[in-house]
Amino acid sequence: MAYILICIDCLQEHDSSKYRLLCESCNGLLDTKYYPAPGKDLLFSNNKGIARYLATLPINNPRNLITMGEGDTPIVQLNHIAKLLELPNLFSKLEYMNPTGSFKDRGNAVQVSVLKDVGITEIADPTGGNAGHSFAAYCARAGIKFHGFANKDGLSQSKIQAIMLHGTNMHWVANTREARVEEANRFSQESGIPRVNYALNIYFIEGLKIIAYEIVEQMPLLPDHIIIPSGNGSILHGLWKGFSEMLADGRITKIPQLHAAQTDETQPIVAAFEGRKWMPKLGKASSIANGVGVPEPPRLATLLEIFEASGGMPIAVPEAKISDWQRKLAETEGIFIEPTSALVFGALERLIDIGAIKTTDRVLLPLTGFGAKEPIP
Repeated sequence: MAYILICIDCLQEHDSSKYRLLCESCNGLLDTKYYPAPGKDLLFSNNKGIARYLATLPINNPRNLITMGEGDTPIVQLNHIAKLLELPNLFSKLEYMNPTGSFKDRGNAVQVSVLKDVGITEIADPTGGNAGHSFAAYCARAGIKFHGFANKDGLSQSKIQAIMLHGTNMHWVANTREARVEEANRFSQESGIPRVNYALNIYFIEGLKIIAYEIVEQMPLLPDHIIIPSGNGSILHGLWKGFSEMLADGRITKIPQLHAAQTDETQPIVAAFEGRKWMPKLGKASSIANGVGVPEPPRLATLLEIFEASGGMPIAVPEAKISDWQRKLAETEGIFIEPTSALVFGALERLIDIGAIKTTDRVLLPLTGFGAKEPIP
C-alpha cells in the first residue's frame, strides 16, 4: 500500500523512499498516512501471521517482507486468576509465543522489512534486551549486517548471548546505558550507518497494531479493557492505531479502554496523566520489570490523548506485586512470563480496587515476554 510519513508537529509530509525516524524540517516525530486508508477489503485471508495484514503496513514491496511466522498468538482464558479476582471474563493473549519469545517480533518484522525495502544493508542498535534479540534475529534473516552495542558486564546475559549468536558485530562499551547510546551515535555519525531507535520509530509501532486486528478476529465479543506493560508505550500506541483503523472501516463500533502498567520506580506516564512532575531516582533503575524502565517516553503526549479518547488510564505497580503475580500465574495457570509482563496483573488488581473495572467487564491482558528470558526473581 502506498504511504507517506507526516510530522506530528509541523505536518510536513515525507515520501517513503528513505528510512526516516524524524521530520527533516523540524526534527519532530513521524506518523504514517496511507493511500487509500486501510480497510477490511485489503486483508489477505489465506495468509498466516503478519502477511495477512501486509496491505495495511508500511512496506512498499511485498517481496521484501521479512517474516518468521510472528503473530496469530492464542488468546487463553485465565479461569483460576478469574476466580481469585472475582472477574469471570479474564483473558490473556500469549505474545511470548512469537518467534524470539516476545512481542518485539511484530514490530521488528515490519521495521526490518522497511530497511530491506529502502536498500539498507547495515544497521546499528544500542539495545541488549528483547528488542535487540528480536532485531538481531530479523536482520540475520534479511541479510542485513547488524552492529550491536553492549555493556562489558553483559557478556553473561542470555539475551546478549542470543544477540551474538545471530552473527552480530558486537561493540563493547562501558557499563551504562548512556555509554551504549553515546557510542552507537558516534559510530553511526562516523560510518554513515543508520542507528535504530525504538522509542522514536513509527515503523515498529505499525507492526504492533496487528495485535488489535487479531483481537477483533479472535474475540467476536471485544474486551472492555486491555492492560499493557508500558515503557515507551509502543504497544498502547499500536493497539490504538489498529483499533482506530477498524473503527473507521466499520469493522468495530467501539474501542476498548486502553490502560498502561508501569512500576512505582519508573512512572513518567502515570505522573503525566495525574498532572504531576516525576523525576527518576539517582543511579540505575533497579526494578525487576526492566522492560519498562523508560524515564522519558518520546510520544508521551500521544499516549495521554489515547487515554482520554479510550477512557483508559495508567497505573503504577509496587515492586513486591510484580514477582508475586509472576509466581501466582505460573502456579495456577501454568503460564510462565517475564516480570515485566506480570505488571499487568498488579495494574488489574488496582483498577478493580478503584472501581474502574467491574466484575461484569471483559478484560484482556497481553503477556509480552517469555519467563525463561530473564533470571527468576
